[in-house]
Amino acid sequence: MNAQQTERELDRCCRMIEEKLGAGSGKDWSTFDFEQLREQISEQTGILLSVTTLKRIWNRVKYNSTPTGTTLNALASFLGYKNWQDFQRTNTAVHQLSEDASSIKPAGTGAGHPDHWLNRKRICWMLGIGLTAILAGAFIFSKSHISPKPLSPDMFSFSSKPVTNGLPNSVIFRYDAASANTDSVYIQQSWDPKRRHLVPAKGREYSSIYYYPGYYRAKLIVNNRIVKEHDLIIPSNGWIVAVEQDPVPVYFKSDECIRNGILHLSAESIRQKNIPMQPKPPVVYYGTVLPETDLMSDNFIFRTRLKSNFSQGSAACQRIFITIYCKQDMFFFPLCAKGCVGGDIGLYLAGKAARSMETDLSAFGCNLNQWVNVSCEVRNKRVQILIDGKKAYETTILNKPAEVLGVRYQFEGTGSIDYMQLSHLNGVSVLKDDFGY
Repeated sequence: MNAQQTERELDRCCRMIEEKLGAGSGKDWSTFDFEQLREQISEQTGILLSVTTLKRIWNRVKYNSTPTGTTLNALASFLGYKNWQDFQRTNTAVHQLSEDASSIKPAGTGAGHPDHWLNRKRICWMLGIGLTAILAGAFIFSKSHISPKPLSPDMFSFSSKPVTNGLPNSVIFRYDAASANTDSVYIQQSWDPKRRHLVPAKGREYSSIYYYPGYYRAKLIVNNRIVKEHDLIIPSNGWIVAVEQDPVPVYFKSDECIRNGILHLSAESIRQKNIPMQPKPPVVYYGTVLPETDLMSDNFIFRTRLKSNFSQGSAACQRIFITIYCKQDMFFFPLCAKGCVGGDIGLYLAGKAARSMETDLSAFGCNLNQWVNVSCEVRNKRVQILIDGKKAYETTILNKPAEVLGVRYQFEGTGSIDYMQLSHLNGVSVLKDDFGY
C-alpha cells in the first residue's frame, strides 16, 4: 500500500474522530483540545499518545515519517475498530465500492428513461451484496488473524505512598509487572507523558519527587498501555509560593511573603534568586491543597480578591490563571488586561471548555492594576463566574461531581492575593484565608 493511500486513509480517520468529538475541524484545535483527545484515547484504549504525535497526525506539526503501528491502532480502536488493518479493510473497501457504484452509467438509462429507476435499484442491490461480502470477509480474516489478548489488570499490582507533608514530596511506588514478560514498563506521575519513567520490569519499588501540590492520576504502563492507575493527592500543608521552572521550581517561604494581610511575592525577592523579570517574565505560583474535603464540584462557592503587580515589557497582558483542584477534574479560567482578550485564552469548567477564538470571553479582561473580586459559584451543576459582581461566563458543567481539594494561582510576572475562600453554598468554609486580617 503506497504512502498516498495511507495518507488518504489517515485523513479519513481524522475526519471521523472530529465527527465523534463534535469539536469542529482539527485545524482549529488548541493544545488543550489535543490534550483532551489524548486523555479520551487513553481512557478508551489504554494507549497514551503524546500531544505532539496527535498534532503531527492532524498536520499541525511538520513531520515526514509515517505514524507507528501503535499510533494507528490507537486511533482505529478509538473509533471502535479492532486495529488499523480492520479500519483499512472496512472503510477503504466500502469507500471504493461506493465510488464504483456511483460511476456506473448504463447506456440509454438517463433520468427520463423508464429503466432509470430499475437500474438504480440494481446498483443499490449490488452495493448491498458487495458490502455484505466485504464485511463477511473482514470478519473471517480477523478471526483467522487473532491478535494477542490485551494485558489484564489482574496481572499487575500498583500502589503509592507519599513520605512526608509539604513540598517537595517523595512518593514511593510499589509495583509488580513481572508477569508481562517485557522490559517496556513505565511509571507515570500524572497525565503528562514527560513525567514517565522507565522502571525495571522485575523490580518492586520506585521513588519519584512531586514538586507541586494537587491531584494526580499515577499510571503503570506496560507495552505503551495503561494497565493500572490510581488517585494520588499531594497536599500542600499550607501555602506553596514558588517561581515555576522545569523540572524544579524555586521555592519561597510563604510566611515571608505575607505582609499586612496580603500574600505577595515581590519582584525584588525574585531578582534576589537570580531570576530575571525580562525579556520573558517568570510565572509566580501560589497554591494550597487539602488531603480531603466534603466539598463537591456540583455545589460550591469560590471567592477571591487579587491583582497583578507586574506589567512591564512582555508581561503587558498581565495574565492570571486560576485553577480549582478536584479529584479527576478541575475548574480553570483566566484573567488578563482588557486589550488582551482577543488572544487564544480559554477556560475549562468540569467538562465544559471554551476559547476566545470562538466564544466571547471579553468579560475576563479587566484592570488588574487594582484589586479585582472574582468568584466561581456552582449550584446544581450550573456554574457562574463573576468578576467584580458582574457575570463573565455561565454554563452547565458536564462531569460527575468530584471532591474539591484546593486552588492554584499563576501570575505572569507576579501578583497579590488579599482573600480566598472555598465554601459550601450555606457559607461554611472548607478552606479560607485572609492572611492575618
